[in-house]
Amino acid sequence: MQAMKRGGARQDWLLRMGAEVEAAHERAYGAMRIVHLRQTILVGLAVYNVYNLTSFYLMADIQFWTVFLRLCVLTPGSLLIFCLVPRLPAAWRELILLPGVMVASLLPLFLLWLSQSPLATYTIGELPLTLVFGNMLLVLRFRYAVPFTVITCGVAMLVVSTRAGIDPALQFPFFVQIVTGSFLTLYANWHVERVRCRSYLAEYDARSRADRAERLGDRLRDLSRTDTLTGIANRGHLDETLAGWLEDGSDVLVMMVDVDHFKAYNDLLGHPAGDECLKLVAQRLADYARYYDGFAARYGGEEFTLIFQMDAANGGSFLADRVVKAVRTLAIPHPARSDGLSVVTVSAGFAGTQAGLPRTAGTLLARADQALYEAKRQGRDRSRAA
Repeated sequence: MQAMKRGGARQDWLLRMGAEVEAAHERAYGAMRIVHLRQTILVGLAVYNVYNLTSFYLMADIQFWTVFLRLCVLTPGSLLIFCLVPRLPAAWRELILLPGVMVASLLPLFLLWLSQSPLATYTIGELPLTLVFGNMLLVLRFRYAVPFTVITCGVAMLVVSTRAGIDPALQFPFFVQIVTGSFLTLYANWHVERVRCRSYLAEYDARSRADRAERLGDRLRDLSRTDTLTGIANRGHLDETLAGWLEDGSDVLVMMVDVDHFKAYNDLLGHPAGDECLKLVAQRLADYARYYDGFAARYGGEEFTLIFQMDAANGGSFLADRVVKAVRTLAIPHPARSDGLSVVTVSAGFAGTQAGLPRTAGTLLARADQALYEAKRQGRDRSRAA
């Protein structure tokens, strides 16, 4: 993206915002811009055709052509632009306005040059109105307002200087009026565009800072709820989630999972190897819990907790047995075991909410922990229910 340079007005001399910011502006205000353009086109077209009445007095010699060109050329063209405005991309929408206002400004000048009526000179008064319409009502983008104004001004001065019947003494005053009118309307357009760019850039910057702050807050919140070693949820996140599920009144299954003979693993292979082992086990447990729409967290040390929104009587044994098997199939070597196994395994105990027992996190965790103790007492690498 070609970003706007900071400092000063924070835009280039054409007041063009960067592509990314322009796209954001279009998303925010494009619909309003379309409504504004369509309404302005209709109003301008109605006022423009009112000058058919003045042509009857000022250009009687070409009355037919003034009416014909306004009603049969400019009006259909304007209505075509009216229909295309909401259907074109933003860049084409702004660009298509330029030929429309060019025709609207040059047509009266052509009629002035064509007419032989001595009163035709008074139609020069239509010129500033077309400039006001393009630069201040339609508010052409400044990069289009510049050629529109310069060409209109140049053609107007050419007509005044070459048309027969204009008093040479009036040419200089006409030139001054044409140039000053063109300058003032172009300056007004520049000012509006400048304010538009500055205002939206300030709004865009404020929104960007707010978004960055929100993302930073989200990251900090995630970090505060994540176990730094394993990358899965920590004890605080577990307590928050479990409390929320219990408050909802759902059936909740709590499973305590402990890595078997982990102290021996650490003592023989060292803490770095032990940390890597815990990371692998934690990831497998998190993937497993996610598959069954559950939640996994590190409870502490080599102990993990999984919770599921289901009835323990119907799914507890199945889930717990599958958890034990899932870790065993990781096939992490465990050379320090004395029970005949050579891979890392886990033991699991589970408990669920049931009638007659308190629906509290502490009660569920204590019952699941007691079941885990029973699984380890009976030989490990297995699961037991509370």
